[in-house]
Amino acid sequence: MRTEQHKMDYRYIVVEGAIGSGKSELARRLAGYFDALYLTESPETNPFLELFYQNAANHGLATELHFLLRRAKAIDIINAEEAKNGRVVADFLLEKDKIFVPVVLDDNENANEQTLFWEAKHKIMPEMPVPDLVIYLQTGGAAAEKRLRARGEGMPNLFPEGYLGRINEEYRRFFHLYDNAPLLIANNDEMDFTGNDDHFELLLRTISHMQGNRHYLNLKDI
Repeated sequence: MRTEQHKMDYRYIVVEGAIGSGKSELARRLAGYFDALYLTESPETNPFLELFYQNAANHGLATELHFLLRRAKAIDIINAEEAKNGRVVADFLLEKDKIFVPVVLDDNENANEQTLFWEAKHKIMPEMPVPDLVIYLQTGGAAAEKRLRARGEGMPNLFPEGYLGRINEEYRRFFHLYDNAPLLIANNDEMDFTGNDDHFELLLRTISHMQGNRHYLNLKDI
């Protein structure tokens, strides 16, 4: 790669995006490029997730609490890498519960799961490290579904009806308002950052020349 790495002294990078955006694959490639620890959320290890897909109303709270505990442990890993001057590239944002909780959990007046979750988070989560850079892969529904079908023939059918659309909308809303860290919004509908070296090089070049706290990357920028 020709991009000058000294211009990108990022110690903690997060790649985020809705289901099917390709965030994990890109995070893994960036970790290799930067010689960084690849930190993954590994949703497939959440024992409640498949139950949630089968019966969202009954298993949403357990699913989100499991993810919360995993993220609390991830903070220790990130801090340990920082202490030894290492790098971390993660495929999840520690605050991503702000995207999923409004969709997954009930806000019933008498039995408010969302309030219960936020109270638990307040008690459980230590101070969260702030990323040096967040890359949000903005992906349309058709492109995301194509990637999901590439993973397995029936994968898009696992999700409750309307779930993927609502999650996509929450991602767009969240990152429209996000200002906690420098943010690169990359339109991922027609770009392949993991399989196309020119697209990956463009991403690195964009990162190296970022100014300010928000930048956009589209295919037309090639």
